[in-house]
Amino acid sequence: MINYTLNDPTQQMLIPHLETTEKLLSRVATKLSGVKKYAEITAMPDLGIAHNCTRMMGGFFTGARYVWDSTVPFIPVDTTVNVCGTAVFKLKNEISVQEFLDRVKTVLADRTRYTWNYTNGNHFISLCCSNGEYGTEPGYYMVVHASANEFKNGPNGLYPNSEVWYYDAIQTEYLDGTSRYLRYIAGAPAERFYEIAKMLISFNEERNRYFIRNVLQEYLEKEVLSVQHYGMPNSHTVCIGSHWESSSYTLLTAPGRPIFLVEPGKNYDGSPHGFGLEVKNPQIEFGQNAITIGEKTFQRGESINIGVDALNRCSSPKDNLDDYVSGILDVCPGKIIGKLYQIVSISKDGTKIW
Repeated sequence: MINYTLNDPTQQMLIPHLETTEKLLSRVATKLSGVKKYAEITAMPDLGIAHNCTRMMGGFFTGARYVWDSTVPFIPVDTTVNVCGTAVFKLKNEISVQEFLDRVKTVLADRTRYTWNYTNGNHFISLCCSNGEYGTEPGYYMVVHASANEFKNGPNGLYPNSEVWYYDAIQTEYLDGTSRYLRYIAGAPAERFYEIAKMLISFNEERNRYFIRNVLQEYLEKEVLSVQHYGMPNSHTVCIGSHWESSSYTLLTAPGRPIFLVEPGKNYDGSPHGFGLEVKNPQIEFGQNAITIGEKTFQRGESINIGVDALNRCSSPKDNLDDYVSGILDVCPGKIIGKLYQIVSISKDGTKIW
């Protein structure tokens, strides 16, 4: 276990459970390979509660990188692999809030090519501005955050539901005397799974680009970045809320609060995707068919309600974002190269003008 967390109460609660996940991954790798093999989990500064309860019941949390070594390909399916990331584009000139919202509404209504999910989970669409801090060009920016919804649920997706193409190939490793388990697929199904996951990286990048280009049209000046923080960098790694490319990235904060652009340092070992989610009552209990977080119990397939069941760290205007970001970059070295102030955002909570 590599621990890059900031060691807050939620993270202190989760680390022992990640150690159990690491043990189960190592056990499955050893079992399949016929020789001793190991897994390693890297907990990032934004380690926190996941939105997806199936993922958490399988022992996987947001803000971590999961790596395993095995001579036989296998995939832990409760990582609920998809691909998720952000894109930032600069506008040529100012656009009014109303025109921006009208353009977004028009493109969201067109589902002939993609099934948009910018208003689900912790995804969003934001119009932002920069005053030139940290060297970023002054002006207006569009930021989006979403996953490849087309390959989530359903028979052709990657989520471990009862209809998915690999469902009959799922095997389960139990940890004796506990309610912990690891569900996985091995061999040919795992190889096919990874080929789809690999394809989704470029798919999601183009998906976000397509959306932004169609919204902005003549306002579009240039792409600033497009980077994924959830997916499979290779056949034996899953990143959940953790960047794996040594390129500039977005550090997401909380609804309405500034978004930071960061350039990673030279000694790169991954970087966080944001601040992550914490719980007021940092207790978690694994049951046979459910998981209890704080004082609320969730079943497999359910999702937590962000803002109610778990909170964005530093979501209060009283919290000093710059200090918190500095703390993150002390652990995962990087340089702030931009600070984007949100003007308006569209998310699961509706449209909000900040």
